[in-house]
Amino acid sequence: MKKTKFKVSSYLLIPIFLAALLLIFSRDAYAATANINPYNAVQVEVNSTNEDGTVKIGQDLWYTFTAPQGNSWVIARLTGTQETGTMQIAIFDEQLNMVKENYTQAGNHIAEIVCRMNYEGIGSTEEFIPRLVADKKYYIKISGTGSFNLNLDQFMDDYAGDYDSATVLNVGTTISGTLEREEDIDSFCFEVPNNNSYKVTVTATRKMDVKIADDNEYVLNSNALRVIRDNGSAEYTISGSGVKRYFFLSGKGNTHYRISVEIDEDAAELGLWTRVTANVGENTIRVDTKKGARISIIVKKGSKKKSLKIKYKGKKKKKITVTQKSASKTYKLTRKLKPGDVVIVTATKKRYKEFNYKKKMK
Repeated sequence: MKKTKFKVSSYLLIPIFLAALLLIFSRDAYAATANINPYNAVQVEVNSTNEDGTVKIGQDLWYTFTAPQGNSWVIARLTGTQETGTMQIAIFDEQLNMVKENYTQAGNHIAEIVCRMNYEGIGSTEEFIPRLVADKKYYIKISGTGSFNLNLDQFMDDYAGDYDSATVLNVGTTISGTLEREEDIDSFCFEVPNNNSYKVTVTATRKMDVKIADDNEYVLNSNALRVIRDNGSAEYTISGSGVKRYFFLSGKGNTHYRISVEIDEDAAELGLWTRVTANVGENTIRVDTKKGARISIIVKKGSKKKSLKIKYKGKKKKKITVTQKSASKTYKLTRKLKPGDVVIVTATKKRYKEFNYKKKMK
């Protein structure tokens, strides 16, 4: 057999050579621009920055720092001294997108920017606080007129403040903590181990708010565990084997608190004042409870994550939360219950007691 020889035209090699050259150039250009320091920003370090300076109108001073690691805040504090006008401080990311800004008034005033180190988890309660990513570079711009002092500090937090990093509560154990700043939120979670009723108690040196949510990240009660006075306490009782609850504590800075879980001997009938009737083949859920109870209903579609819609007052909703005005009420679904569907009903009464019903249809 005669072998066929293939020749590659020199014209075909030109675009290949140019493409390779462009790739090398782009790589080198990226490496060069990645190390560019915009505006000749002065390198400063978190926890050791105490910079004095003077700024004039039309002149911006820039600093740069690397975000630290750990469960903490980073606080940039600008103390400005000027006779008139204002002085601005702003934090930018590596792409020079503004993270947050603040300003001082005339005279001797302080402007703070409080940032939170980012968690790896999702579902935070702190969206109003800007997040910094560990080991990333950030920039500080100071503008306006007058003399100033720039301070950059890191404050460690004792407990995380989101769902994924919530500290587990164990029966019979008391946890002590502190809200270091007004922006601080500490989160805890407890899973009911059996059919007993359990009492969660919070004691605080100052007034405190406690938001309660379930493991689907639905907020059930915003202030059921609220401590309404200084050096006060609040209690909340939970029932329902396997039920998981999250508690988000917030309040004024320098608030010291204790949170604990114990078996509630006085709430033996907690699970008896509400009864739920739900069966396969029926498109209704009946709830018998006390008048004035707050009822929440969710129906999950089998193995799917989506919820089955519930008919209520002419509307179709994935979840309803209503105050039941009668002792017995029937709620209609958009279809009949099927095997695999999960019915979740929560009833609360007197603000501090919670009954839970969760059943997988068979």
